[in-house]
Amino acid sequence: MLTSLVRYLLFFSFLMLFSFGMLFNCLFSRYQVVDAAARSLRMIYQSMLAPKYDFFQEENMQFLLSLLKSENENLTGLGAGIVIHSCKTIGEQNILCHAGVLEKLTSLLEGSLSQRDASLESLAAIIRGNPVSVSEFVELHSGRALHSVTELTKDRYPRTRLLACLCLISVKNSSTCYLQDVGIKTKLVYILLELLDDSGQVGDEASFAFSRLIAEKEDLQKLAFEANAINKFNCLLQKRPVHPKRLEGVFLALADLCSKLECCRSSFLSLQVCCLCPCFCFMNTCMVIFAAKLRHEVIMKKLHSAIFIVIHYV
Repeated sequence: MLTSLVRYLLFFSFLMLFSFGMLFNCLFSRYQVVDAAARSLRMIYQSMLAPKYDFFQEENMQFLLSLLKSENENLTGLGAGIVIHSCKTIGEQNILCHAGVLEKLTSLLEGSLSQRDASLESLAAIIRGNPVSVSEFVELHSGRALHSVTELTKDRYPRTRLLACLCLISVKNSSTCYLQDVGIKTKLVYILLELLDDSGQVGDEASFAFSRLIAEKEDLQKLAFEANAINKFNCLLQKRPVHPKRLEGVFLALADLCSKLECCRSSFLSLQVCCLCPCFCFMNTCMVIFAAKLRHEVIMKKLHSAIFIVIHYV
């Protein structure tokens, strides 16, 4: 079975690399095939197996900028998808900022729904963990870019609200100079708790975003406690069935929420949180509290995985 999987992956990688040249050539060909080629490449760049784009080649960077300034929605989406898939290092973030990609992406915030979402996800990829790119983004257009993202947290579409929150979390976590007031922190907490009610992918991802927001931050954990977050997560665990990814995110959020404040741990224990089977209540409670008191990320994640595996296979 393993041999077959390896053969499949090799074949898929070869086919993808072979088709890449043809598809990129199509983008320079007649306009009739541009849209179809862009859609195909967008789908390819959603795969983890897609080749990484080299931003350090001048020709590649110029091509990326031409995609992002296009009026074709699929071309701009392709450009954003390339950034999301390939921007992983500080060096790549910096060269994208230097080339003016931030300006191109922020202009898409006024576009269609798909352009807004792609722009938000790309912006988060460029500024995550990089104080320099965060500063450049915050100061862009005299702060109007940051204001636009903040306004999108009130958008009618749940995924747009989630992506806007993730972008703001990247700004806040990457620099101590921005988004540190209680008002924006409280707003993010309540928006993410609300998004947990979404029955689809947004709800699955909201708990991971919530965890990233409050991890190692006592002030935010206190705000979350005051927003009744523990009871919210408890209600999610009572639902049947619970999607495995959502369950994993809930445990991660609970462990982070209980990592510093005794009031959170006491509240968690008093609720007698149970998961899929009452006989695991005590075990799950002890594991989450133990992980929280350890305050060690690696061990915490191992314990989350252990809880997830035990419950999933029983």
